[in-house]
Amino acid sequence: MLSKVEAPDSILVDCLQYSRPSRDRFLEWRAGKVDAVHVTLAVWEGARETLSVIGEWHDLFAENADLIAPARTAQEVREIAASGRTAVIFGFQNTTPFEDDIRMVRVFYELGVRIVQLTYNTQNSIATGCLEDRDAGLSQHVGRQFVREMNEVGMLIDLSHCSEQTCLDTIEHSRDPVALTHANPLEFVGSDVELNRRAKSTTVLRELAARGGVVGLSPYVRMLRHGIDTTESEFVDMVAWTAEQVGVEHVAFGTDFYTGYGIDAVKWWRMGRWGRESPIPIDESAPVVEWPTWFESPRSFPTLIEAMQEAGFTEADLQLILGGNWLRLFEHVFAPSR
Repeated sequence: MLSKVEAPDSILVDCLQYSRPSRDRFLEWRAGKVDAVHVTLAVWEGARETLSVIGEWHDLFAENADLIAPARTAQEVREIAASGRTAVIFGFQNTTPFEDDIRMVRVFYELGVRIVQLTYNTQNSIATGCLEDRDAGLSQHVGRQFVREMNEVGMLIDLSHCSEQTCLDTIEHSRDPVALTHANPLEFVGSDVELNRRAKSTTVLRELAARGGVVGLSPYVRMLRHGIDTTESEFVDMVAWTAEQVGVEHVAFGTDFYTGYGIDAVKWWRMGRWGRESPIPIDESAPVVEWPTWFESPRSFPTLIEAMQEAGFTEADLQLILGGNWLRLFEHVFAPSR
C-alpha cells in the first residue's frame, strides 16, 4: 500500500477511549506510547452534569501533570506528545449536554470540547441512532442547524453510533469532513457480529472518505468478525481491507477501549434515564467487557504495530494510520470560522 499524501512525523492517536480515568490508566497510555486520546465526557448527561465531569478532569490534569495535559488544537497535541505526555481531547458521545440549545455548542467549545457524536444509538431531536428501526436520518431543521453550528465553532462531528441515513445526510450537509471515531466495516466483519448495527456500510465509508473524513477502527470484540476469538492477524487484515476500500489516508484507530466500570455503567450507557430495559440485552452474569488477548489494554499498541509492519504496511502508511490522519483532520476542523 502506498500513501497518497505525505506522512507527518510519527504520532499515535487513539480517537476513542472511555475508561474510568485514573493514574493507572494514564500510565497504560504512556506504556503503550499513546500520544493522544479522545475521551468521553458524556453519553446521557445534561449540561450541568457534564460541567462537573470537566471539573473532575481539570483535577486530574493538575494531579497527573507529568503524564497528561488537555489539547484543543492539533498543534497542542504535537507539543504535549513532544513533552513525553499524552494529550487528552474532550468529546461527547451524544448531544444531550447541549440540551437542544444551539448556543451551548460554542459554550462547550470554549471549555475544550472538540468532538461530538450527534446521537448515541437512539432517536433525538438532531438525528437517528443506529438502533432505531425507522431511519429518519438527520433532522431537516434541528439537525442541520446544529451541524452548521458545529462547523462554525470548530467541532468535529462523530457519526459512530448514528444510523445509515444520518451518516449519509450529515456527510452531505456538513461543510467540513466528519468522522467515525470508533466503528468497523460491516462488509468485512459481517452482519452476525453482536453489534452489527454499529458497523458501517461500505457506502458510508466511501462517502465519508470522499469528503475527507476518517474512520477509527476498533478491536472491541462485539464488533469483530469472530468476537473474542478474532486474531491479531485478522484485525490487521481488516485495517488493510478498509485502506484498500477508502484509501490509507482515511483509516486510523479508535479502540473504544474501556475498563474500570461495573454493570451499572453498562446499563447507563444502554438506556440512560429514558428506559427501564435495554434495547440490547445485558447479560449480568458475563464480564462487563472482554478484550482480545492481543489487545488487553493500550499497552498492547507496540505489538499491534509490529504485526502491521510484518503484514507489509509501509512506514508512511503506519504514520498516517497511527495518528497522521487524525492530526490532519483536527488541523482542518478544530480552527473555528472567522
